[in-house]
Amino acid sequence: MLISREKLSGVSGSLVLLVALAFWDPGVVMAYEPAGSDYDRALDPALGIGAQFGRWDGLITLVYDPDGAPDIFSNSDDVVALLEEAVGEWELVSGIRFQVSGVDSNAVNDDNAHPDDLDGLVRVFWGTAGGAAGRAGPDADFYSQDKGFYPYIDGSVELNQDESLWNYKSELVGVLVHELGHLIGLGHSDNPDSAMYANPYNHLNHPRADDILAVRALYGNGTLDLADVTQPVSRWVYQPLPAAPASRVEFLFKANQFADSGAFISVNSDTPVTNITNATTSSGFVRFNPGGIGNFSNTQAISIDATVVYVDPMGYRYDQTDMTLSCSARSACDGGWVSIGSSAAMKTIPGDWMVYVEDDENGTNLLELPFTVSATTDYNKPPIAEVTVDPVSGTNGLGVKVSLLVTDPEGHDIDVIWHPHGDLGDQDGDGFLDTEVRDSAASGDLVQRNISFLSVDSHTLFVELVDDQARYDGSQSESSVAGRGFQNLIAITVNLPLINDDDVTIVSSFGEVTTGSNGESPNNANSSQVISQIASAATLSQITASDGTATTAGFGAGASADGGSTTATEFSAGQNITIAGSVTPQAGDVGKAGEIFVVLYTSTSLSYMDVDGNYRQWGGSLKTIQPALERTSLGSQETIEVFSDTVQSGLYRIFLGYRLTEGGPIHFNAKAFRINVN
Repeated sequence: MLISREKLSGVSGSLVLLVALAFWDPGVVMAYEPAGSDYDRALDPALGIGAQFGRWDGLITLVYDPDGAPDIFSNSDDVVALLEEAVGEWELVSGIRFQVSGVDSNAVNDDNAHPDDLDGLVRVFWGTAGGAAGRAGPDADFYSQDKGFYPYIDGSVELNQDESLWNYKSELVGVLVHELGHLIGLGHSDNPDSAMYANPYNHLNHPRADDILAVRALYGNGTLDLADVTQPVSRWVYQPLPAAPASRVEFLFKANQFADSGAFISVNSDTPVTNITNATTSSGFVRFNPGGIGNFSNTQAISIDATVVYVDPMGYRYDQTDMTLSCSARSACDGGWVSIGSSAAMKTIPGDWMVYVEDDENGTNLLELPFTVSATTDYNKPPIAEVTVDPVSGTNGLGVKVSLLVTDPEGHDIDVIWHPHGDLGDQDGDGFLDTEVRDSAASGDLVQRNISFLSVDSHTLFVELVDDQARYDGSQSESSVAGRGFQNLIAITVNLPLINDDDVTIVSSFGEVTTGSNGESPNNANSSQVISQIASAATLSQITASDGTATTAGFGAGASADGGSTTATEFSAGQNITIAGSVTPQAGDVGKAGEIFVVLYTSTSLSYMDVDGNYRQWGGSLKTIQPALERTSLGSQETIEVFSDTVQSGLYRIFLGYRLTEGGPIHFNAKAFRINVN
C-alpha cells in the first residue's frame, strides 16, 4: 500500500511521506521488494515516485464528504464545482481523467485498508490535514508484472477545516490542484516555478511547465495540445476589469497632505521598491501600499470596498486581498498596506508582476501598478538523457535494446532505475522479488539494457533518472522534504515488433530526448543536451549593450570534434566540428519575447545566421541584422547550434547577442569566441 501525506509547519515547508509496505501475493513464493534499507527514499520521494513506483491506470472517481466543512464551504455544491475546476486543470494538460461522483456524508474511510478492501472511491473530506491546507495521496494495488508498476486504485484528499485558513472560496482551487498532484503521483518539485513546489509555499494556482511535463510523462497529453508548455494557458490568464472613470480615482493613490507618496510596493518596510533582487531581504512580506487617499480639496467622503489582485509573470492570478479605501471629506489619509506574499516565496518567481485594485461595487479597475522580481533561483537540476531504442534479434520481436546517454547539469552521479515488465526474480538476493532494476552512472555515461516484453503489442517502459544530491531543505530536521534526489521520469512506448522510428514514442518529464530505432542512432552532435554541454565550455567576456548601458546578461560558447565528449579551440582543417553558444538574458528579461543573434566573422566574410540556420552576408549595421532565433518567452538560458560541418583553415570568431522584441538594446559579447583551424 502506498500512502502519501503532506505536512506543513506554518507555511514555510512541507513533507511528503510515502510509506511503502511489502505485500504477500498468494500467487508467488516471496513478497515483492519493500522500502527496506532505502527508507529515506520511501520517506522523501522525488516527483512523488517512492521506493515502489506506481500510477493510475484508469478513471479516478472522487466523492465529496461535507462533514466538518468550515462555514465558508457550507454549500456542498460550491465545493463540488471548485473540485471540478481543479480536476479540469490536470485533465487539460495531461491524459489523466477524473469523475466527481457527487456528495456523500457517509463515504467510507478506507485509507490504509488492504488492497482487496478498497472501494475505489477517493474520499475528499475535511479534517486537520496535519496543520496544512490539505494533504493527499494514492493507495496502491498489488504489484503488476504485466505493467511493471503498482497500479493506484484508491486514495484520499484531506482539506483543513480550520475556518481561519480560508478567506475566499476560490483559494480552494489552488490547494486542490496541488493536492490532486500528489494523488496522481507527483511529489514536490525542486523547481520554484511549479505548483508542486512547497518550500516556501508559493501560491501558484495552476500547473506550470515543470508540473505539466511530469504529469505528461505519467499519463500522456491532455485535451489542450500545448506546443510550448512554458507559455501561459489563455483560459487561466487574469482579465483586468474595465478602467474606472477618472473622476472615481481623482483622489486615490496619490501623494497628499498626509502621505508623501502615491501607490507603491515595499518589502518589510515603507521604502518603495520597483525591483526585488537577490539583495532584497527574504524575511517579512512584499507589501502593496496604496499611498495617499483623499485630499483637502475632496468634498466627498471616500469609502470604496476593493479587492487587490496580484498577477504573476505568467499572467495568472497569484492571490488577492480585501481592502477598504476610506477617508473623510476634505481629509488626507494614508491608505496603509496589505501583504502580497512572503518575500522568500516571491523571490523564487522572477519576472514582471502587476497589482490591480478592483472596485467591488462598480466592477471596474482602479489601479494598475507594475513591479519586477529579478532575483534568481538556484536549485538542483534533474538529470536528462538521450534515448535510443533498437530491436534485439532472435527475440521474436519481443526484445528491445534501450540506450541512455545520461547527463546531469551539475555533473552529479546518477541512478538509472528501470521498471521493466515481467518476473524480475530476486537479483539482489534480499529474499524479495524485485520490482525495479538499477544502474549507477556518472554524468556522460552510456547506460544500456535489453528489455523483454510479454507480447507483441504496445507497451510503455518507465525509467527514472535520479541524481545523488539532496533536495532543498525543509521544515523537518529529519527530512529534506521534497525527496532525496530530483527525478526525471522517461516513458518509452514501443509498438512491437519495431520496424522504424514511428514505432517508438518517448516522453520525458524534463528536457528533450532523441529517438532512434532499427539500428539508427541519434545524431549526437545535434542533440539538445550535447549542444548545451558544448555551449557551457567557456564563459565569454566583455559583455555590453548596443546603447552603452550596463547589462547583466551572460554568454557562453564552445566547440567540439567528438560530439561534446571534449571541447577545444584549436582544430585541424578537414575536421567536422560543432560550435554551440548559450545566451543568459538579464533576469528581468526572462519570460519576455526576444530575438537571439549569431554573427560569424572569418578572414573572408562577416555574416549572420538567419532563422533557417543559413549564414547571410552582413554589412555590420545593427539596423539590417536578422535574428537566428525568435522566442515568445526567453528562457533563463537559451542554447543554439552555431555551426556543424567540416572546417577549413582560418580563424573563426563568434559573437552572440539578444534583444527584447518590444525594443531596447542588443546585449552581446564584445570580445569574440575564437576558434583557430590549422
